[in-house]
Parts: sequence; C-alpha cells; structure tokens
Amino acid sequence: MTFHPLEKMHQLYDGYCKSFSISGKKLLLIQNEGRTYLITNRCPHMDAPLDFATFDGEKLRCPVHGIEFDLPSGKAMGSLAGCINGLENHTITYEGNQLGILL
Repeated sequence: MTFHPLEKMHQLYDGYCKSFSISGKKLLLIQNEGRTYLITNRCPHMDAPLDFATFDGEKLRCPVHGIEFDLPSGKAMGSLAGCINGLENHTITYEGNQLGILL
C-alpha cells in the first residue's frame, strides 16, 4: 500500500470540504466540529457528488435530494434509513504533518 497525501493538517478548519481523485477513487475530505472525515464523494442514493453538501453537527445533507447521513457511521437518516446504503467512510492515515489515505 502507498500513502497518498491529501492535505496538510494546519490547512484544516471547521467547514473544510475538498474533493480529491486518487487512483480512480473520488474522495471527499471534511472537517466539521473538530472531527475529520474521509468519505467516497458520492451519495449512495443516486451517485450525486457531495462537494456542496451542508453540515449540521454530525449530519451531512446531500445537496441534490436532501437526504441526511450520520457522518461518523455513514448511515442514512430519516425515512430512507432502511432503503439505501450509507456513506462509504475511509480510514485517514497520518504521515508527518499530512493526512492522507493508504491505497
């Protein structure tokens, strides 16, 4: 596995949201309320990109259809919770002052 750097840690702030494409994977790096998340950049409902998603606490809302997801678990919330897959979370790896992903 190879470390793919995404961002320097001092660049992160609450509200940070940036997309990356690494080895064919579309990823979204998010920091909200002091927690950092790395997810696949697509809504599992209709594959819409999540670059312009909104956040409320630990909830992410898809900008296309408004479906909400719990960021820590990735699970869909509300009436669609049992009908669609959740967000795909990825493990963040740290190397020096950078965070990234091992692929």
